[in-house]
Order: sequence, then structure tokens, then C-alpha cells
Amino acid sequence: MRRQEGGSSVEHRSAVKGQQAVPDKGKPMRTVATPFIGLLICVFYSVAGFAQAQIQGRVINGTSQQPVPGQVVQLLLPRGGMQVVATATTDAEGRFAIDQAEIDPNTFYLAQAVYNDVSYHAPVQFDSSGVANVGITVYESGAADSALRIKSARILVHAEGRKIRVQEMYALENASSPARVYTNSAGTFRFWLAAGAGEPSVTATGLMNMPLPQIVTPGKVTGEYSIQYPLKPGITGLMVSYEADYSAAKFVLADRIPYPIRHMELFVSPPTLTVDSSIFKSVGQDAETGSAKLEASNLEPGTAFEASLAGEAVASPSPAPAQGEDEIKTLPNPMTRLGVPLCVAFLLFLFWALAVRLGKELPRLKEQRGTSPQQKKLEAKVEELFNSIADLDQLFAEGKVIEGRYWRERLELKAQLIATLKKGPPSLRESYVSRHTPR
Repeated sequence: MRRQEGGSSVEHRSAVKGQQAVPDKGKPMRTVATPFIGLLICVFYSVAGFAQAQIQGRVINGTSQQPVPGQVVQLLLPRGGMQVVATATTDAEGRFAIDQAEIDPNTFYLAQAVYNDVSYHAPVQFDSSGVANVGITVYESGAADSALRIKSARILVHAEGRKIRVQEMYALENASSPARVYTNSAGTFRFWLAAGAGEPSVTATGLMNMPLPQIVTPGKVTGEYSIQYPLKPGITGLMVSYEADYSAAKFVLADRIPYPIRHMELFVSPPTLTVDSSIFKSVGQDAETGSAKLEASNLEPGTAFEASLAGEAVASPSPAPAQGEDEIKTLPNPMTRLGVPLCVAFLLFLFWALAVRLGKELPRLKEQRGTSPQQKKLEAKVEELFNSIADLDQLFAEGKVIEGRYWRERLELKAQLIATLKKGPPSLRESYVSRHTPR
């Protein structure tokens, strides 16, 4: 028996050895297991790379300058609707740590802490070793607006065809001491528009210049509006946009806000329009935009931005012909040379990945069930515009886009975003706001 076993073993080794020793002529020796091993190595290295990612940080109360214990911190994935990837809770020193295999150090995340119903965010930036240190500062709330002021403001007025478009951009400063976030059930940012102004849209600038469309609430009197966006210590960017009738080639700007304004600029296009104002003084033509430029300084709270405009508007551009959507085709990679074992292993791995993905996407799929094709198309357009603005902000931060072009393209993208939101049902706008607006 021992000899037979030995003989069988020798015979088996010889057969295997012989099989490996006969390569194809002119080709390197290779077995079916080679690509399969390579695939497993790639998969294991990917998993190992994910496991190295670690996020650690601390939550501090900016009002008391003390750590915040027991605070829930969520890790969000901005693209795809602010998905919650992981959750942690701070200890007695306000520290937290997130260490999960699903975290990819090559992906951009946001850390979020909701304190007194106000959301605070901080970007997660990994170093070369896959470790990220995050600091989140939260504040106590206050309802006194005496510390609010407008550090700078820009008003862009553009007459085109039978309409005139107005965009008002404010750098609102909350200089409260000790620092507090301004919240008020009656509205945080309030403003009044002149007679004849259309329904306004308001956008707040969030972390990393992300545009956050706001729900605008009409006030008790005609032309009065407000939003509920919490105004945190420091500078908050806000933009009010609306259209008005210009069929008579005349328009009176008389908007106002209840905050003092240190400096305001008025840009009017086309520059051939005549501007009559008691508060704005002409400083010539803006070299960057070609618009007529006027300025005003040290405006008291509630001062109307009084200016009468008249003249011929520019012609409306002809609508561009509709173009069909690009067809995207997915072509399978040839796998005939990989052999049956590799195919089976790859399919098993693919099914596992699909199951994991389906488990993550199932809540969102249930949420989207029953949505009409038109609404899905609008939602896709909204996400596309949102991502375009985020990409533009990143290019500007890297110094690849000059400031004049950056602001011009950003305003155009914002206008497209607001117009797209208006085309959809109210639920589309509310869904977008709930995903991108800090509470």
C-alpha cells in the first residue's frame, strides 16, 4: 500500500510537471490560474486599501469653547444625494473616530454634526497614509439680529427682450460675540422687492461654495419675503433672483433689506441703459463684464436701492434646436481566454458586488418608486447642474479659472439650476432642499 501510494504520488507529480513543462511554441508558459490569481490580488489590495482609511476628529462648541460630548457625527457622500456612509458618537472630550472598510481615501466625504437642529459640515481630507483629521465647530443659537450686517453686495440688472433679470448677491456677516448662529422662526434673512417683481428665488452658499436653494416664504405685506436658513458666525453668501416686465422699456429698482450695508455695486447691462439714482454714483464701465457700474456705500438698515432704468434692451436669443440625447452603449469585455474557473469566480464576485450595491441603493430606489419619467429627467438635470457647480468651484480653488470667468459661469449655472427646479413639481424642490440644505 505504501509503495502504491508513493507510486501514485510520483505519477501524479510527473503528470503535473509534464503538463506545465509543455508551453506553446513561441509563447511564454501560462496557465488558466494566472489571470484568476491576478484578479484576486487586485481585489484583496483594493480591500486592504479601503481598510487603511481612518477618520478621526473633534467637535467643539464655538460659543463656549468647550468640547461637545455625546454628539452624533455622520459621514456623508455628497455626490448621489448626501448618502450617510458611517456614523460615530463623540466621547467626553468631544472626540470621534470612524474606521470602516467601505471608506475609500480617494473619495471626497463630508462630516456632519446636527446641533440644536442646525447642521454643521466639515470636509474630510485624507493624507498619504489614508488618515483624515476633522474638526467641527458648532454654536449655540440666538434670535437677536443686531450683529447682522452686509459686508458687500452686488446687484446685476440685465434687460433682455421684454424681461429684465435682477440678481442680488450679499455677503452677510454675523459678528455676534460670543459667537452664535442666528435662527428665528419669523425668518432669518428678510427682504422686500419693488412693485412688479416676479416670484423670487433665493440661494445660500454652503460649505465649499455649494449652492443651496432655499424655500422662500411670502410675508404679510406685498413684496415681503424671508427664508429660514441659519446664519452662522462669519460670512454667509446669499443670492436673490427674480424677473420683472420690461415691455415698456422702463424699470424701477427699489428693493431693500433690514441690515446695514457697508458697500454695494450695481451692474447694468446693456450699458446703453440710462440710470437715474440718488444713492448710486456712476464709476464708468466695468472692464470685465462690459456693464455700466455704479456704487454706493454705508447704507442704513432699510434703505431702498433706488434706481430708475430706461432704454432699449438687447434682443432675446433664438431658441436652440432640440438635440437628441447621446446614446450610451456598454460593450462587454471578451472573457473567452480566461477560462471557466475565472469566469465563475468573476461572476460570483460580480453578484456579490451587485448585492452590496443593491442593499445600499434599495432605500433610494423605494423612494423613487412611482416617480414619473419627466420628474426623473428633471432630477437628473438638477444633479448634473449641482455637480457642474461643484467642479467649477474646485477648478477655481485650484487657480485654473480666473475670477471673472468663474463668477460669470457660476451665475449662469445657478440660473439654470433655479429654472430647472421651477419646471418640476414642488416635491422636486423640497427633495433637493432637504438633501442639500443644512437644517
